[in-house]
Amino acid sequence: MTNALRSIWAVLIVLFVVAIPVQFYLAGHGAMEGAHAADKSVTIMKTAWDPHTALGDLMLLVSLLILLVALAARLPRPVLGITAGLFVSMVVQYALPLLNDSASTRWIAALHAINALIVTGLAFMLLARARPYLPIGRSTRPDTEPAPITQTPAR
Repeated sequence: MTNALRSIWAVLIVLFVVAIPVQFYLAGHGAMEGAHAADKSVTIMKTAWDPHTALGDLMLLVSLLILLVALAARLPRPVLGITAGLFVSMVVQYALPLLNDSASTRWIAALHAINALIVTGLAFMLLARARPYLPIGRSTRPDTEPAPITQTPAR
């Protein structure tokens, strides 16, 4: 059961990492929509940030699932710490844009971009640690040494 949970954890990490460049693209799309509106003196679409927000909400839920599966899988303590750090960073990531309503707190909301880099770093740290648990690409042999050569090639 533990091996299955560790494989699930590793697959969730891969999915989370795959979502990161998509999320950066969606953030850029929302920003360009705002820049276009400013250039043309038109009102920005109210839905410009919706895809970015929706994927961010999903990533927050996936990070919670990653943490819960990591706890159930009894991963090593350092990996659990990084996993918990990812979840906490995602909670902060979710909260930062909520501070964009006031001119006095906009500078705090702007840390959303910096925190995205922290989330990215933590996710890639976990990806490196998830590799041995991935269900694909694992060796079926218990040792990691190559099989011995039984015949000498002809010259």
